[in-house]
Amino acid sequence: MKKLIIARYFIVMLLFIAIQPLKAQMNKLTTAEKQAGWKLLFDGKTTDGWRGAFMDTFPKKGWEISEGCLMVEPSNGAESTNGGDIVTKQLYDDFELTVDFKLTKGANSGIKYFVDNQQPKPGAPRSAYGLEFQLLDDDVHPDAKLGKIGNRKLGSLYDLIPAPSDKPLHPIGEWNTAKIISKGAHVEHWLNGQKLISYERGGDAFNTLVAESKYKDIPGFGLIEKGCILLQDHGNKVYFKNIKIRKIATASLGNKYGVVSYTFRNEFAKNVPATLDYIKALGITNIEFSSLFGKTATELRKLLDERGMVCTSFGVNYNDLNNKTAEVGANAKTLGASFVRVAWIPHNDSIGFTIEDAKKATEDFNKAGKLLKEDYNLTFCYHNHGYEFAKYEQGTFFDYLMDNTNPAYVSFELDLLWAFHPGANPAQLIKKYPGRFKLMHVKDLKKGVKGDFSGKTPVENDVAVGTGQLNIPEIFKMAKSSSIQYYYIEDESNNTSTQVPISLIYLKKLLEN
Repeated sequence: MKKLIIARYFIVMLLFIAIQPLKAQMNKLTTAEKQAGWKLLFDGKTTDGWRGAFMDTFPKKGWEISEGCLMVEPSNGAESTNGGDIVTKQLYDDFELTVDFKLTKGANSGIKYFVDNQQPKPGAPRSAYGLEFQLLDDDVHPDAKLGKIGNRKLGSLYDLIPAPSDKPLHPIGEWNTAKIISKGAHVEHWLNGQKLISYERGGDAFNTLVAESKYKDIPGFGLIEKGCILLQDHGNKVYFKNIKIRKIATASLGNKYGVVSYTFRNEFAKNVPATLDYIKALGITNIEFSSLFGKTATELRKLLDERGMVCTSFGVNYNDLNNKTAEVGANAKTLGASFVRVAWIPHNDSIGFTIEDAKKATEDFNKAGKLLKEDYNLTFCYHNHGYEFAKYEQGTFFDYLMDNTNPAYVSFELDLLWAFHPGANPAQLIKKYPGRFKLMHVKDLKKGVKGDFSGKTPVENDVAVGTGQLNIPEIFKMAKSSSIQYYYIEDESNNTSTQVPISLIYLKKLLEN
């Protein structure tokens, strides 16, 4: 019996030791999280970084720090009549936020974001306005039966978009993890590792939902550029801990320029993480991916996020665009892209590009572009490749594509080399078709090379930007006042290690001047 007691003692001690690292991680950041840019919004001991929603200081009552948790004190379920909501002192725009929360029976609360810190103090107590990740005991609290089709239940975008009924929710009294991702106009709600909803702030669907909600009379609801993060006091006991946030890199003016992954296709094929590190070391954080390089979109996005890099455009082939449109859209959104691009229309090389090819492409682009825009809020772009500039009637096949695609669903990516090679003037194309070009491939053609309509040239004819035949300053003078959003260096040569840095310096000077 004595040996059994001793054995049990050691087992208990081993279990105690084993769980200590887990306890020690509460309200702490791991080394990996710090490297990825995560910051704590609550250290488990103080309320530094927070204040009352309509106050300059933290509430003197209604909130308590207990055993490393931030707790709302109960006050008979009344909204903001005790301590009131609390908000971050700092404002956020593009971010990823995670919050561990625990509800008590019948509790109501919420995590709000894009809360306007300048909104006037109300005459009667109420919660501050903002987009809300609803926290609620769906089984007990009466608010679960209000609103429309469950849009006031836990995980929903409160009063606007319902969370799915099969969400992975842990029981009342146990911890759950909420995650909110906001990047540009795109927002996602996650619960315990599963995405619940996604939407586009300011999109037609969003605006319609707001117009039919309790927020219909609030001008510009949910549309401010930056706002506070808010934890709601709805008069019920709710616990919060491990409140973490990180800023998400976006393609701002600072990374309006980028690179096409095809430039480093050989390097990516060998080692994706190392190639991303190399590209970032060059000072480039914006990539147009033309392949997933053996990764899933989720895996590739994780690698980008860890490095503070972004994917703004996702290139796919013609067949995938038309036959796997939903998969293409989902992958592009996962990567964080705003654009989907196709760079080649299948045709018979021996015959050349024909009007039949152009007509089919027009029909396919309009159809796929409409689906990508309406279902995924993505902009489809066709990338010229030379053969489209062959003569057709009074113009070219490229003119036909422009005239017969729907501008609401089809835009264009201007490849400078593949416009110049067949004899077109890139600057004049931008002028002729205002509003149609959204992206640009920045590249130059070796001096002395004569072009044609094949859409092909040896890779050694790609030279550093500014050293070839193209009048790059003239093109950029027109481009900078156009609808072009991103400029990607593409270098298909075998000299990228020497040419890309030269192209980058030249491109940055053009954009800065």
